[in-house]
Amino acid sequence: MRFFGADNPVESDVIRSLILLVQGAILVHWLISGSLGILCLAGATSAMPAGDSSPAQAENSRAILSATPPFITEISFTGLRHISPKAVEVQIFSRAGSPLDARSVETDVRTLARLGWFESIRVEARSSNEPSLQSSDKSERVALIFYLKEVPFLSNVKYSGSRLISQRQIEKLLDEKKLAPVLGKPADPAALQRIALAIRSGLNELGHPEASVQIQREEAQNATVSVRFEVSDGPQLRVRRVSFEGNPQFSTKLLRGQMRSITPWKPFASWRSKNAYTQDAFEEDRHRILSYYQNHGYPEARMGNPQVARIRELSRRWLLWPGQVTRVGLSLTIPVEAGPFYRFESVKSSSALQQVAAERGGKPLEISDAWEGRAYSARVVENLRRSWLTRIQPQNSKDDSVPFRSVEARSAFDADKHTANITIGSSDSPPYIVQRIEFQGLHKFSDRYLRRRVPLREGHPVNDRALEAGLARLARTGYFKPIRKENIHVQMNDATRTANVSIRVEQIGQQRASLIGGNGQFGSTLGIAYTLFDLLSCEELLSAQLEGGPESLQIMLGLAKEGVFGTRASLAFSVFNNVLRPRFASGAQGPFFTSHNAGINIPWTYAASNTNSLAVSYTLSRATSDYKILFPSTTGVTSSNVRTRISSRTLGAGWTHDTGNEHLAFSNSISGGVLGGGENMLRSSGEYSRLVRDPIFSHGNAWAIRTTFSGAGSYRGEMPFFSRFFSGDEIVRGLRPGELSPYALTSKTAGSGATTYSASPAGANFVVAANAEYRIPLSSGTEAAGFFDLGSGWLLPNWLGPAKPLLLPSTNGVLHRSTGIELRWTVPGLNVPIRAYYALNLLRLDRSIRLSDKSIVFARNRFSAFGWGLGSLF
Repeated sequence: MRFFGADNPVESDVIRSLILLVQGAILVHWLISGSLGILCLAGATSAMPAGDSSPAQAENSRAILSATPPFITEISFTGLRHISPKAVEVQIFSRAGSPLDARSVETDVRTLARLGWFESIRVEARSSNEPSLQSSDKSERVALIFYLKEVPFLSNVKYSGSRLISQRQIEKLLDEKKLAPVLGKPADPAALQRIALAIRSGLNELGHPEASVQIQREEAQNATVSVRFEVSDGPQLRVRRVSFEGNPQFSTKLLRGQMRSITPWKPFASWRSKNAYTQDAFEEDRHRILSYYQNHGYPEARMGNPQVARIRELSRRWLLWPGQVTRVGLSLTIPVEAGPFYRFESVKSSSALQQVAAERGGKPLEISDAWEGRAYSARVVENLRRSWLTRIQPQNSKDDSVPFRSVEARSAFDADKHTANITIGSSDSPPYIVQRIEFQGLHKFSDRYLRRRVPLREGHPVNDRALEAGLARLARTGYFKPIRKENIHVQMNDATRTANVSIRVEQIGQQRASLIGGNGQFGSTLGIAYTLFDLLSCEELLSAQLEGGPESLQIMLGLAKEGVFGTRASLAFSVFNNVLRPRFASGAQGPFFTSHNAGINIPWTYAASNTNSLAVSYTLSRATSDYKILFPSTTGVTSSNVRTRISSRTLGAGWTHDTGNEHLAFSNSISGGVLGGGENMLRSSGEYSRLVRDPIFSHGNAWAIRTTFSGAGSYRGEMPFFSRFFSGDEIVRGLRPGELSPYALTSKTAGSGATTYSASPAGANFVVAANAEYRIPLSSGTEAAGFFDLGSGWLLPNWLGPAKPLLLPSTNGVLHRSTGIELRWTVPGLNVPIRAYYALNLLRLDRSIRLSDKSIVFARNRFSAFGWGLGSLF
């Protein structure tokens, strides 16, 4: 590198710093004078000859080494071949007519280096005789010259050598990671290295830890370059053994149970890429294991990097030629140091915090002495801190009249007694204000889509509860992987009390398919739901659903759009076509009725707050029903086949409150009247459910309760038969479809002319129920629950219209009660729970009704039953 003005005797005194900036493969050298301005900025490969020391350059140096900062008269760029000088000029801060400033030029060089357009950058200031409009005649004038060597433009990209992933798969991988190379643009070496790293990471996730990617460049004389990525898959080495060494304190089985990313011992591990070793996967499991230690009395636990070694072990092969084969794999030995075991000695809150809670009108949190003597848990401390934080904060987060107060938990560990003393108090320092929120790894989702779902706002105090609630909402959409703590980076500035929040999200995909179905109101069903997000680049959601069984078929196509007209509201449009043909097991004749319903539904939803939402919907449908109606006559019981066609126009409204652990919803609708149509109905329903952690036996277990009611009635004319509720085990487990409703008399005529009477569900127009569960999480996504269900159904004649069914006596409003055990397993990848239960019907219908001296009808429910279903009951 050449420094201009080397013959100046004050050179050694004015040189202050030598800064090395590495941007990709570019190395830029700086020589800056603190009092005389900038002398020279040069790249790793200088455009000037090393031996060039002409008198003109010495004159230039003397002109620059002036006590008064010179003015820039001209800015020029040398060495450009493909890039326009105007495109480069708009990237820099320095302008002609402004004083020459070392910091500005330093910023300009950094900016140009970050673009990835140039291999080398050198800046030179030369004396200029051209007048400056911004300076006097006595001021020095200089011309600023940028010597640039362009990076060759990318003309062709090829991928070769891999037998595991094709070129199309590589291109798809790079496109998902926003790393796809663009032809006709500078071949940034740093970008090419990122592409090679992404390909190698993809092979690592497939069980090839020794995969490598080499970049071969072929430059042409026209300043273009062809790049070929030579991919070597390497041998397939799956993780076959995981062990722990050192002082783990816990058993290997227990520690392996905390791992989620590297689990070769679990079923279908190879299909789900759970037996491949990558550093990212290990870091995820390391975080989970350390969290387990910190929540079970070991706050000082440490884990090192695993020792990875090749092993050979015998494995049994069952297909083709059964026998034992030797397989090569990886063994992970993880060093663990648990440290000393700590217990709680005291857990208390400060008097200042209690005073703040009293001033805010919040109820003071009573900290029980039950924690004393128990194992230290970082989760318990954090939950107590958040509970206090909730009590002292204003109810309205937008109310600036009440200051935001932060709560901190101070833990004091006694190394001799191995005890922990926790003090929860209010912080006197002002809260940190969110200055900027940045989402990284957005891929195909806009920044606005994420900000709308995260209640943390720029310009407001940092609120970790609001942040976590928003990230949980993102995870529930199904388009992003759960966001962990290591994906959130908060940079605090103690001087300005501001915080910059950076959140890295990982997109699962814009398409999602899930299984639906179960044992519902009209028998067992199984189906698939498919959703596609942002196909039209309008943040819309397209959905399709197909669900069917022996007694029903449902088809639905939908379109939903959130943030309508720039508000928090969402608007949807769906087209549905449903067919019902139930065959009740207790009836002598079936199918009992057939109903075909088709129409459109337009719901509008508005998020009033983070936990409350309002909904309004309009439904236009047409139903065709064929069913047999029974009515009394003077000659006995007769029946008639009836076909009805009813059009319906329904307007509905609802309100939902959902905090995650608590859910409350009400909905009401009306059809007919001024809305038009042949159906004149009123419908109403409500549901409340809550999840409470067990504070006595285990905090991992939970109590879950639900109460629900549904009612429907006609205020003019007949109530359609298909509008009744044929509830079963979706309300009270152990019941068949319709058994929660009263029974009506049905008849069947044999070929000989003999008539047989039996009891069949008549449906209900008012249903109430209550459910309680005690849930115990097991391993591998399995959960067990003991349940207690209670429910009843009525068919109120005054809500039916003129025609009344012939109900069997003592079957209307019968109270049903069941209890039993339920097992649930969440299918990996699909995240759909499968339920299987065994129920005992303690209170059930078990009666015989005499119709005449020779005819008796039995109305009975079974005493015990097995059942299953897809999805959560509540």
